[in-house]
Amino acid sequence: MKIHTRNISSKNKASYEVCDVVTGSGMMVSFSPLGASVQKIAIISEDGEETLLALSFAGQDAAGDCIGYAGATLGPNAGRIRNSCISIDGRDYPLAANEGSCQLHGGPHNLSSVLWHTDFVEQDRDFVRITFSAFQPHGEDGYPGNRTYKAVYTLDDTGWLTVHYKAFTDRTTYINLSSHIYWNLTGDFTRNALDQELTLFSSNVGLLDEAHLPVNICPVGRTPFDFRKGRSLTQAMGTRTDAMYREQLLREQGYNHPFLLKKARPRRPLPSVRQVPALQKACVLRDPASGRTMQMMTSAPVLVVYSGGFLPENRLLANGQRSTASCAIALEAQDFPDVMHMLPEAWRLTGAGEMFERVIRFHVI
Repeated sequence: MKIHTRNISSKNKASYEVCDVVTGSGMMVSFSPLGASVQKIAIISEDGEETLLALSFAGQDAAGDCIGYAGATLGPNAGRIRNSCISIDGRDYPLAANEGSCQLHGGPHNLSSVLWHTDFVEQDRDFVRITFSAFQPHGEDGYPGNRTYKAVYTLDDTGWLTVHYKAFTDRTTYINLSSHIYWNLTGDFTRNALDQELTLFSSNVGLLDEAHLPVNICPVGRTPFDFRKGRSLTQAMGTRTDAMYREQLLREQGYNHPFLLKKARPRRPLPSVRQVPALQKACVLRDPASGRTMQMMTSAPVLVVYSGGFLPENRLLANGQRSTASCAIALEAQDFPDVMHMLPEAWRLTGAGEMFERVIRFHVI
């Protein structure tokens, strides 16, 4: 394992260091405190050539701008909240809206756009671990509680990238953190990323309204949302179906939908031993041409598949190519969007002195 740090000077943010970590097999991951983000994922060949596998905009760090939330930590809430309001213990908390009447990814002062503090960089022969932390005061964008967040990234020499989120609060509040890495395993971002093959361990999907918020949950069988056996997103979108499903794909310019994951098997509790969240298989993404595969596991109950239909056009990428709509796919492990209104029985709050915890793991082979 090799690690290299480089200093970034920004007009909008203080100077900070980005860590480039390379495994023995040539997988490189760059970690940035701006948004506690994965700034780059690439494969380095023996002659030093980089093949970019995750969406990375050129100069994104230097600009202090998180374009499309690429690679960033989403929070304090990943996803949208209808009418920008939540109710906790009988009290309504108006939230700061940043997408029409809705709040998206935690509001105007979301965790994706702030500079986190780099707490630790731990290096061993077989892994590198980096810990970022951030703080939000009570009332920031409407959320109750003074909140401390930690994002712990571990890259080991077998190619596993683990994201371990933790958060603490001094008042009951809502926390729902996720990672927003966009993937294109072909390495060619001029190609449509919808040709990648996706397998999802899910039998139910949320259908969306004009505000991109779920209004119904349906079985995926015989619809464009059925990825249980694995197929390309292009093939799935071509599934013969009724007007309702066609309208979903047209309005979202592809996929932007929450899939309910099959529940992980419960673990047998052991006295005096703190259990990390149980992980379940979320998805497998594969590029048939190169054979590259990304496997994903998580403790989150839902995976939002966003096929990048609203990504900006013609923005310079880290590999010199230009972005286009659907040039990469985001797979966001999180709660069900607008869970407090759509599925209140599944809404989980974090109380004072409790710890929010979520684990997301990626394996690229």
